[in-house]
Amino acid sequence: MKSLNENFYSVVSLKSEELYKRFARHKMSYEMMLKNSFPLPDKDDPDKIVLSENVFSQAANQPTQICRCGKTLNVLEDNWYIDEGGCNYHLGKMIFTGPERGVYSCCKTCSRGCAFNEHHVISRRPFDSRNFRRPEDTKTEKNNQAANIFSIDCEMAFTTKGLEVVKVSLTSVGGDVIFDSYVQPNNDILDYNTAFSGVREENLRGVAITLREVQNRLLQLLNKNSILVGHGVENDLRALNIVHENVIDTSCVFPHERGSHLKHSLKYLAEVYLQKVIHDGFNGHDSVEDAQTCMELMLWKIYSETRSFKTNPMVIKTVSTGHSSNYVLMPQIPTELAPPPAFFIPSFAFINVTMVQPVIPFLVPTMSITSNFNPRMPQQQWWPRNM
Repeated sequence: MKSLNENFYSVVSLKSEELYKRFARHKMSYEMMLKNSFPLPDKDDPDKIVLSENVFSQAANQPTQICRCGKTLNVLEDNWYIDEGGCNYHLGKMIFTGPERGVYSCCKTCSRGCAFNEHHVISRRPFDSRNFRRPEDTKTEKNNQAANIFSIDCEMAFTTKGLEVVKVSLTSVGGDVIFDSYVQPNNDILDYNTAFSGVREENLRGVAITLREVQNRLLQLLNKNSILVGHGVENDLRALNIVHENVIDTSCVFPHERGSHLKHSLKYLAEVYLQKVIHDGFNGHDSVEDAQTCMELMLWKIYSETRSFKTNPMVIKTVSTGHSSNYVLMPQIPTELAPPPAFFIPSFAFINVTMVQPVIPFLVPTMSITSNFNPRMPQQQWWPRNM
């Protein structure tokens, strides 16, 4: 812990308790967690778990589900996942703008599918409210210190009951790996989802660790005052059957410019705010890397709140989409720190740009400036990775 403090003071001159308080300011409220479908204790009956449903979780819990190949499945039927023809699907998403619109990002074609799996799959997440557990209210001297801040990420695979946890990683505020383990799901695996989970069949071969054992270990490491950082944390907590109210979700701390119904991916946030490339291609995610990236985003957020920046003006560039010209605000990366005040006020330089009516009316700039805009960091790594 001493080396952690030494490295931390070299970047942000905050004591351990003050860092904890800074993080705590970004915790999600009960109402916000309820809106995002977190498992929560009922206010009237704390022993009862509340699982409110938003539009996404409602769709995932219907008896009729849509497979990633587009086929409609009735999950109430036995062996709903079996199909002699298998499942042809795309790993990427369809592109709706620019000269490549109409093709898929994974293979740059509009084919039936560039990937194949023997079985159909669904994205619902099984849970059992009777098995939900929560950290104890343990009183320790580290309760309100940086050592009680953690970041979590889970990787999922498709089973006969939906998405289940197959890997869990927990890291400290300094990026140290506290817990990292593969998990044997309760149901048979239909697809390891390797392109996104990074988990392969050989990784789970011989693994005997169950979800219950993972719960036991996590609840030993966490207490009621622990701050848990993640991206889309409600998915992780529901999959782990754990209830925890001290949560920071980077998808909410860095909100989407077009409203709360949309959320930026962790890949996008890492590239924009940290100049860090993750999830490159379809080789699978790394839960340790994702957990560390979430923590780095929050450390960047705390850092930006205690500093102000000297920045170059933002300029408007024309970007060709093949059939029209659209403008995009391109921020230049700040290179110098300025003394207080601590609030960043973006400046703009306007230039004349010849605009042509876009062919696609709903095409929007890839980056917009809102009240939530945050300055970007220099290219060099600002936070010590050896903590």
